[in-house]
Amino acid sequence: MLEKLLHEYRTRRLARFTAWVLAYGAVLSVADRIFRGSGGVHGFLWFIFWVCALISGVYYLIRLVRLIRSRLLWRLRRRLVVAYLLIGVVPISLIIVLVLLGAFIINGQFAAFMVVQRFRDHFDEIEQVNRVVLHEARYGGEKSPPALLDGIRTFYVTEMVDHAKSYPGLVITLHLGDVTRSFLLDGTTAENPATVPSWMKSEEYANIVIDRGQLALRSVERIMTPAGQLTLVLSQPFTPELLDLAGEGIGPVGVVVTKPEAPRLAVNAPIRVDSNGETYVQSGSINSRSVKMPDPVNFLDIPVVGASSLDPVSWAGNKEEKAGAPAFVIVYSRIATLINRLLDTLGEYSQLYVLVFKGVAIIFLLIEGVALIIGIRMTRSMTRTVDALYDATERVKAGDFSYRTHFPPHDQLSALGEAFDGMTASVEKLMQESQERLRLQSELDIAREVQRQLFPQTVPRVPGLELYGVCKAARSVSGDYYDFLKLDEHRLGLVLGDVSGKGISAALLMAAIQSALRAHFYDGLGSSKNSTLADFSTAQIVDRLNRQLCANTPLEKYVTFFFAVYDDRTRNLSYTNAGHLPPVLFRGGKVERLSTGGTVVGLIPSATYEVGEIRLEPNDLLLAYTDGITEPENTFGEEFGEARLLDVTRRMMSASPEALVAEIYRSVDEWTGSPELQDDMTLVLARGW
Repeated sequence: MLEKLLHEYRTRRLARFTAWVLAYGAVLSVADRIFRGSGGVHGFLWFIFWVCALISGVYYLIRLVRLIRSRLLWRLRRRLVVAYLLIGVVPISLIIVLVLLGAFIINGQFAAFMVVQRFRDHFDEIEQVNRVVLHEARYGGEKSPPALLDGIRTFYVTEMVDHAKSYPGLVITLHLGDVTRSFLLDGTTAENPATVPSWMKSEEYANIVIDRGQLALRSVERIMTPAGQLTLVLSQPFTPELLDLAGEGIGPVGVVVTKPEAPRLAVNAPIRVDSNGETYVQSGSINSRSVKMPDPVNFLDIPVVGASSLDPVSWAGNKEEKAGAPAFVIVYSRIATLINRLLDTLGEYSQLYVLVFKGVAIIFLLIEGVALIIGIRMTRSMTRTVDALYDATERVKAGDFSYRTHFPPHDQLSALGEAFDGMTASVEKLMQESQERLRLQSELDIAREVQRQLFPQTVPRVPGLELYGVCKAARSVSGDYYDFLKLDEHRLGLVLGDVSGKGISAALLMAAIQSALRAHFYDGLGSSKNSTLADFSTAQIVDRLNRQLCANTPLEKYVTFFFAVYDDRTRNLSYTNAGHLPPVLFRGGKVERLSTGGTVVGLIPSATYEVGEIRLEPNDLLLAYTDGITEPENTFGEEFGEARLLDVTRRMMSASPEALVAEIYRSVDEWTGSPELQDDMTLVLARGW
């Protein structure tokens, strides 16, 4: 790790910048501790540090993202996992969290709503009793205020004593003229009777109030009786017993009363509310005494908390207005308990919806489980295929073209593996063919070099005769053959042959002819002055070559052959043309063709050959050629032909043999319009002087 950090520091400017920023921050921190008594380090220096630190942080955050993308997310499996998390798990998790949060909020508020509703229902019940009592007082006919009040008190004490536990701490206050009675349901006289505020003008009033620091449900009823105007005030204080009644079957209930927070005074209160520019903190709380949190039905039965604002009215004010500090009812319960309470209010058949919900949930879970299994299998299949293809490409990159993935084509990816196997097999085959081609090319290069050595390396000097010969192969090696044979001091042999076919087979047969022909002249005859070459004619030589080829070559292999012997003493040229294109003799503006001879060599063993003779005078030109000169075709399928060859030769009669041959080749190339040769092209020139 240290080496990596040092390498980072040496190679990157921002790494060095970050190191200096950290060092600068460390110095500032130490200086801040040292000079803390005098105010510490100036804020501007810290501002510079945080700006530089932000630049370094952004840089290394980008580096981290690139590292994650290049290394941690290099493998397809990790990318699929991240994609699955972002596309599937994260949205589903957020939805689940949202549903749980909604369930928590809705059920909590539902619990608070039920508790508050119980408060109101509870108070409505006592109000109904009060209306009955007041109705009797109005029409009872009692005119004495003390007697009327004592009668009402007696009714409450005797008739409602059995219900005292349902109304814990209920205070009943009666005002009739100057007479006041205030008591509890058990008959005990209540201290501090409830008064009627001056702002109350209506005959009926009910609300939650704060009176002398006590939070209570309060109801006021006013009627006219024979004894005067009677005011009945019911005050139900919020007590632990009342909260037990309200939270029965739901959960613990608490009431929190707040007060304005004193300025510049730290108050450790669990409740803190900011409203209308003022902060309120808890001043007191009332909690259930005997109600406990319901037991969970299962692990999904989470606890919920609901709260409701009571918005009490200030009872002792000069006008009806809300108390300056709010009060809250806080309820604790569980989701299953609340759902059961809700369903119980809907009747016995309400459980049908629960069963349907559970059935749908089970189906969804099964579908999700099947989808998860299918997704895992598909992911494994894809990643396994991609990993195998990646390994295969690495093996192929290393040169192992024999490696195969062996994937059965079950899907498109596995079919890609099969296609990869086919591709590598084809590449392997092509590589083998390429190696074989290189080997053959190497052998052809050797064969071309060997064949080049078979052609005359130097042109013999013969008195009275200028010689020149060229062979251009259509392929690497040629099936054409030309040669100049120095037979003795005065005689020279001229050879021109064209083997049927092209390529290696024709070149091999050409080499065989060359060796056989030279063997005919040098097998015991030699080139000394005592040799008896005069005993052999050109026809005999061609006949012996014909019989030899017929005996040792296939029937389809044959050679057009022209063999001539020139004697510089007599300037006589004896020749035998064995099926070859007749050489042309240009003499004084006339053209003669040397066609005497016989059929091709190597086809008919019993063929006979004749000898022709001509005399080569000074300025005579003998042109011998193969069909590769006259048979090449242009784009319209027309051959170059002998006539064009003769025209070119006539134009260049006075030129050197090299220039004449070059012009002939150029004319043929121009005619075909292609640099590639259609056949082997060979020319032999002999000019008299």
